[in-house]
Amino acid sequence: MSNSPKPPPEETSSPEAPAASAPAEDTEQLTADQARDYLLSVLDYGQEEIDAKAGIIEELVDLVLPEMKVVAQPIRPPEEDPKEAEALEQRFNGVAVRERDAAWIKQPGLRLDSTTRPLVPRWSAPDKVGGVLRRELFLLTDGRLVTVETVTPWETDGGRHAARDILVGAREVTPAEVLRTFDFVSTLKSLLRGLFDGAAILMERNERPADLVERSGRFFTIIAQVAVGMKESADRLRRAGDSPA
Repeated sequence: MSNSPKPPPEETSSPEAPAASAPAEDTEQLTADQARDYLLSVLDYGQEEIDAKAGIIEELVDLVLPEMKVVAQPIRPPEEDPKEAEALEQRFNGVAVRERDAAWIKQPGLRLDSTTRPLVPRWSAPDKVGGVLRRELFLLTDGRLVTVETVTPWETDGGRHAARDILVGAREVTPAEVLRTFDFVSTLKSLLRGLFDGAAILMERNERPADLVERSGRFFTIIAQVAVGMKESADRLRRAGDSPA
């Protein structure tokens, strides 16, 4: 039996044959409700993207934990006045005091990302009194992800005066919850910096973990794949936006 390659089969389709993706002329037109339901189902792929990103954060956290022990810093000062937080809840719209007594609040952590927004006072003139609500994301040395909410009130008296920030909320969060508030890329960058900085400190101490090369290699591979995937996704979205109407 001959193992020589066979010539490719001759193409039988004619130029007039419709493309496989082209709809037939008698295809029933979608109603407005059908079109809406179809588009909503397509957009549900966004949840799959969130789940995939959450899985990436979870794996990267596991890979950097040995380095977290040397780069983590205290999250909050040891003493807090609960009456100050309760007064802020009455003073500003959008402030909810909750879960301030988290046991981990005095533990060290690595700050991954933060968001801020201005607060509007309930009764005072907004140009005289105001505040800033800050939400910060931390990675604890045991691998838990936590958020800390603080308010920095200010008031003007011949000039703006800012008070110290006051804790109003603290809780543990899942990687999926992280993505609802914080930036995915910023979080990855902070994890990467934590890995580099922690590894450098451990090597200076001659305490280099035996699995550092293996873990860092896996970390870099994931980051590279994420970068490529995000670039391809951005290109597809850009083409969709540039498509003629």
